[in-house]
Amino acid sequence: MLHDGLFMALWKKYLALVVLLLFVGCSTASTKETTGDVIKGGKVDEVGFEEYLTSKTGTTDTFRFVVYGDSRGHGKGNDIEAKVNVPVMTKMNEYIVALNPRPIFVVHIGDMVLRGGAEMYDLGKKAMKQLNDANIPYAMVVGNHELYASYTLGVINYISLDMQKEYQRSFCTSNTVGPICFPEDPRLPGYKNLAFTFEFGNSFFAILDNYYVAEDTRHVFKDDISPEQLQWFREKVTSTRKKHKFVFAHKPIYSSGSHNELPTKSMRELMNVLNDNHVDIYFAGHEHYYVRRKIEKAHDQKWPNGVTHIVDGGGGASLHRPDPHYGLSACAARYSFTVMDVTPNEIRGVTYGFSSLTEDIKPIDNFCLLGDGKPCPGSEAQDKIVDKCS
Repeated sequence: MLHDGLFMALWKKYLALVVLLLFVGCSTASTKETTGDVIKGGKVDEVGFEEYLTSKTGTTDTFRFVVYGDSRGHGKGNDIEAKVNVPVMTKMNEYIVALNPRPIFVVHIGDMVLRGGAEMYDLGKKAMKQLNDANIPYAMVVGNHELYASYTLGVINYISLDMQKEYQRSFCTSNTVGPICFPEDPRLPGYKNLAFTFEFGNSFFAILDNYYVAEDTRHVFKDDISPEQLQWFREKVTSTRKKHKFVFAHKPIYSSGSHNELPTKSMRELMNVLNDNHVDIYFAGHEHYYVRRKIEKAHDQKWPNGVTHIVDGGGGASLHRPDPHYGLSACAARYSFTVMDVTPNEIRGVTYGFSSLTEDIKPIDNFCLLGDGKPCPGSEAQDKIVDKCS
């Protein structure tokens, strides 16, 4: 009996230890999942994004990245293509991974999917399979559609705090594959994976959020930029010493057709910050076409440095038609993406487009910038206003 009692006591201690180890293991795994770490071969991916970029290129002087957005489905029916345009994304991504040299990252400028929710987000991430297989990470810009709890075509749809939180969890995988997971800046609490900056080589990058939902839900900054985010961005872009500066947001500051909304006061102030700090390119989506325009004046306001706006919203959503009367230097109602080559002194861009899945992908625009809004020698004609769009 003594031996039996001793055996039972030891057995209970053993079981308690096993349970404790299982609990710690599960808690650690859960933490790794929610923070966006990825376990590969037993090792956690903890490489910082900037360090990862350096390891990919071997140099920070010359590199390539790609931009496109608005890949959501048409919203008619319940099939996959109503939610996300997988065929168009596949065609584009296959072309992108075949580029030589390959891009070291891609920026998707929002509205990847029709509406919010983990299941919908997973559809969008699966459509980026070619990039994942090629180990090309992508950064996400949040669009309005990612934050809709539900979506009905032709009516006003509302963005949701719950969807914002789910988006922040879902579009946070790692720094080396899938959607890049950016930590929260202590100076901008609540904006994890919504607004962030990074630097690489001689370039500064900022991703902004036009649809922030405050925790108390009383403030929804739709098609706008919140005051605290604007101030944070102003401090970031003012303090950088990088020559090239790129800013990404889903909403264009000035429409070039389709939505035709006037910018809010905060968005006009954002334009002032871009101009004052010599931002080279402001990339946006929301409007489903390709447009490049250098904005130096609009609605009785002037910006002497000029800011190049590129709307790269031809990622698969039903196409809109841009209006050349807005003073556009390049425009096309086509599915499209822009390939950016950055050197210490120049920024060169080539935009590729196609009208259907059976049509070959071909260049539809090219441009070159020296910085401070100035064109490269021999490229002065690139800012000439066009009469019509293709």
